[in-house]
Amino acid sequence: MSTSTASIAEVRPSGVTHSSKEASMHAVVLNVKVTDADAAAAALRDQVVPQVSGTRGFVAGYWVRLDGGRGTAVVVFESEDAARSAAAEAQPPGD
Repeated sequence: MSTSTASIAEVRPSGVTHSSKEASMHAVVLNVKVTDADAAAAALRDQVVPQVSGTRGFVAGYWVRLDGGRGTAVVVFESEDAARSAAAEAQPPGD
C-alpha cells in the first residue's frame, strides 16, 4: 500500500483486533502526517483507495483528515492474517 506522492510524510501502521461472541474485526490503523492536503487527497482517491480496496480480505476503509496536518485511516479486513499482511505492506510514499 504505497503511493508515489510526497504529500504524506509519515505512515505508522498498527494492528487492531477486536473479538466478541458475535463477530471479529481485524483492522489496520494508519496515522499519517500530511504536508500537501490537495496532493494527499488526489493520491488517496486515485491510488490508495483503489489499491487497498482490492486487497485480499478487504471489508471497509475509513480515511479522516485531522487538524494539524494529520490524518488517520482505519482499514477493516476479514481475517487477522489479511490485516497483518496489509500492515506489512503499508509504507511511506515515494522511494
